[in-house]
Amino acid sequence: MRTESAAVPARFVLPRSAADLIEQVGLSERHPGLQLDKLSPPGDQKAQRQAIEAVCGAARGEALLNDLSSRRVALLKNLAARRFQAETTGPLTLHLARASGLENAGIHLHPVYGFVCLPGSGLKGMARAWAETVWLEDQDDRAAAWDRIQIVFGRPPATDAGKPWRPGSVAKPDGSRAGAVVFHDAWPTAWPHLESDIVNNHHAKYYDGADEPGDWEDPIPVYFLAVSAGTVFDFAVSPRSADDAESRLTDLTLEWLRGALAHEGAGAKTNAGYGRFRLKDALSAPVPGSARVVAKHTLTLATPAFLAGAAQQRGDCDLRPATLRGLLRWWWRTMHTAHFDTAELRELETVVWGDAKNGGPLAVSIEGGVRATVKLFDFKDGFRPKRDFASAHDLEPSPRNTTQGLFYAAYGMDETSRGQKRRRYYVEPGANWTVTLTARRGRLPEGGRSVAAAEIVRQGEAALWLLCHYGGVGSKARKGFGSFADLEIAGIATVDDCKRHAAAFRRAIGIAERPRRSVSSSSLEEMLEWKVETPWKNWWFAIDQLGFAAQAFARANAHRDDKAALGLPRKIHGPRREPMRHQDRDGHKPPKPLSANGRQRHAAPVHYHLSPRDDGALTIRITAFPSPALPDLGTSRKVLGNLRVQLQTEMKKRVRTHAERGPRTPKQLAAPSGSGAGNAGPSSVLPQTGERVDAVLLDEKTKKGGWKAKHETSGLQGPIQNTAAVPSDAEPGQRVNLVVASVNRREIAFRWPATGDAGPKRPGAPVRQGRGARRPSRGRRG
Repeated sequence: MRTESAAVPARFVLPRSAADLIEQVGLSERHPGLQLDKLSPPGDQKAQRQAIEAVCGAARGEALLNDLSSRRVALLKNLAARRFQAETTGPLTLHLARASGLENAGIHLHPVYGFVCLPGSGLKGMARAWAETVWLEDQDDRAAAWDRIQIVFGRPPATDAGKPWRPGSVAKPDGSRAGAVVFHDAWPTAWPHLESDIVNNHHAKYYDGADEPGDWEDPIPVYFLAVSAGTVFDFAVSPRSADDAESRLTDLTLEWLRGALAHEGAGAKTNAGYGRFRLKDALSAPVPGSARVVAKHTLTLATPAFLAGAAQQRGDCDLRPATLRGLLRWWWRTMHTAHFDTAELRELETVVWGDAKNGGPLAVSIEGGVRATVKLFDFKDGFRPKRDFASAHDLEPSPRNTTQGLFYAAYGMDETSRGQKRRRYYVEPGANWTVTLTARRGRLPEGGRSVAAAEIVRQGEAALWLLCHYGGVGSKARKGFGSFADLEIAGIATVDDCKRHAAAFRRAIGIAERPRRSVSSSSLEEMLEWKVETPWKNWWFAIDQLGFAAQAFARANAHRDDKAALGLPRKIHGPRREPMRHQDRDGHKPPKPLSANGRQRHAAPVHYHLSPRDDGALTIRITAFPSPALPDLGTSRKVLGNLRVQLQTEMKKRVRTHAERGPRTPKQLAAPSGSGAGNAGPSSVLPQTGERVDAVLLDEKTKKGGWKAKHETSGLQGPIQNTAAVPSDAEPGQRVNLVVASVNRREIAFRWPATGDAGPKRPGAPVRQGRGARRPSRGRRG
């Protein structure tokens, strides 16, 4: 095994001589299976992602596959095989736990040729599971039906002991036999495209039993290999012998296999929507029958959604089934979390969603409807919206020292960091997806009471209604992005309906009602809800106005101790210096903000949702979840209550103002605003960089706690860059003399004077010194 040093993990799981030889072969010429099994050493998830991407870039043999497929078709014809084709509707992954150097990132590749195929043994297993647990349920003569299953799949010497669905009349051994039908490997019709996929565990401590399912943990990414959606596979089964009776069973076998592919899925992560197939050639999948309850709903995007997979590029900007399933679990927990302790909640969650040991009875799958239009979020020109974009959507420039409302809401989706431009793609509103919820009977672990499939699917529908009414998908979903249009579900029209269905589920599972308890995670029992009806039909403008209003409240509470009630955001720019915390008069610095449970990160408890009404105008629906951890329940309720009052007041004012002035022309939008926009007026004379000017210290501080000052002549405000040099006895409102570090018509920055700072002074302007400032020496200008 080749290693760099004792401290560096192995590069290749091969002898040194073989590794050196393979290094001379380009990646695009390497066998995918060899790249995965021998050239992918273990490491952290970052290293695993790189290894997976290398496998995706390995050799592809389109011409070879075409030649092999023609030979395979001839063989299957000689075997009197029955064939059909089906196309993946989403990603497909299988054999994740297959032995390799990577963690849960294996996939089944043809051992000789290296393309992805579905093993016949796996297809036989899933067809048998469908036959035994779905098809058998609706047969009048269960004993005869069971015998047909035994003939198709084979009968072991001991007849399937331990299967509760086996009819009692066939309990005795009937003699072993091989199956009458042969399942062949399913081959792709074209060389499959491999991609790096990702799942994020947002509540690892909760699932380990160590914490509540709150929004304070860092997601744990896991990368693995998957086959992209739209891949067509060719399936085949053939009779083992030429016996007419047994050969006729292939038709029934095909029915079972088609049902399993369409409704259950092949491979791993099928409950999260992976491995689902759409039958081609006008074939239809059999209806699941009474053993499964299926509910289908169409989700229509109402605001832009920042969706992404592992690459965060245009190609994977789409709604992923695993993402939707995770969101449904989050909203489902809000219905129950106040009624159980953490262990009980986790056990109840298993009944619907499953866990690492038990597959969940509720599966979620997605199929695209109206094709999504994907665009790059690249609308910023410095700190302002680009002129064409602002003109098209009637966006006014932001007031002085205020972030544009849209960019405040979309923070991080388009910004420059360390010299690199990081821009995300978004899906435009109007795209829709068909979501299918498929449920079977659920059961508490260890032989507990079971719950009907209809009750299980109802839990999924209640969570889906909450998501489409209050939440969103993708990045910045809590800021109004990724909102769905309101979803109509029979029997669910209000939050109280969701609570009622949640209580019915708890009764069905046999768990007694508990008194409501205070929890740090979000709960419907504590949720505050209000809405603002607007005349706006433009989602960019609506999010911009909402961003201004939310920002105003956050700024007003910027230096208050109870600002923690608005959440404790994480640092998204990587390691950086600790923000300055100003000393009080006794030289003490305030502690870092913490939640009541000592956490330094807690997602914002406020959700903004935008949904169109029948006339196309948008309703802004706002929900907030008070938490005893932010920093205590009383403070959390008080601050979020104040937010409710101020947001309603501010948004109503903005609706009224916009209605009075009407849309602005492109010329008006491009012109600098007066004092309301915070720009220096045309008659103002701007100071020069390096000039000494009079200014007033402001009470408002920078995001890092530094001093800010106002240049009285121009009215511009800005930070003092070397804020540590400001004397400790400086006070807001004090007139001081500062050096202009940079300036334009929209913003200014200062430096506290130091030795050598004797820049030009405007003629006739007096020089005033702040206390503690160094006075210029004699003979020096200033």
